[in-house]
Amino acid sequence: MESELNPNDPKEFQDTDEDIAEKGKKEQALLDQRLRDWYTVDEQTWSEAQEVVPGSGIWVYRDVLPTDLDIIERLESVIDDPNNDYYYRDAMVGYSMKMPEYRDCVDFKYKRSDIDDDKSEHGDILRALADDVTHRQLQAVKDYTRRYNIGELRYWEATNYIRYYEGQHFQEHHDHGYSYNCVVSIVAFPKEGFEGGELYFRLQNVKIKPKAGDIYIFPSNFMYPHRAMPVTSGTKYSMVTMLDYSDKFHKPEFFEETGS
Repeated sequence: MESELNPNDPKEFQDTDEDIAEKGKKEQALLDQRLRDWYTVDEQTWSEAQEVVPGSGIWVYRDVLPTDLDIIERLESVIDDPNNDYYYRDAMVGYSMKMPEYRDCVDFKYKRSDIDDDKSEHGDILRALADDVTHRQLQAVKDYTRRYNIGELRYWEATNYIRYYEGQHFQEHHDHGYSYNCVVSIVAFPKEGFEGGELYFRLQNVKIKPKAGDIYIFPSNFMYPHRAMPVTSGTKYSMVTMLDYSDKFHKPEFFEETGS
């Protein structure tokens, strides 16, 4: 006669040491494969990669976003059309606060999933733009994370397209902090035609003159405070994306907890 399992006896449902070891091996194998996939660069989208200052952790990837992508022209063909709800807004800081003495510019922020339901021509333009930008930047991010054994960054914030006119700026800040969580930051420059507006890292004593097509990747933490210096002439465009390991700290409850 077969013995019946006793649901009140926890021992009946415990895995053996062999079961636990086998389960651990399978999970580790999946993680290892996922990491190998992450570190595999599908296409080298840069002409040159260089650490700006040895040991700084700030890298430039040249020509990732070449000018023939017409990024700003494509974006503003949508934003400048009054027949939609896409437009530049006054830039905010922290918990959606407007502080022009600290951050003086306008921006337009979106990710592909934000406009999946927009089947208009404008939606098509923004989706294609997001695909082009994300694919090319992703390859550089894979290379950067592989250099520092950072691992897979599954959460990508919406890309922020920022426009600075003459005299406008963004004071010193670091991207990871009280109101936001991120591991790595990308600052890209899709267009030339301005003076000033350097990207300045005070602690590393690095001042970067933007060049169209280049992207800069660096740690987001408090050791990398940086600022966008005032534009002295022309119009400056930049693109900022921040990355994290997962969406765990990017859900509404996170902002409610830390913002109270």
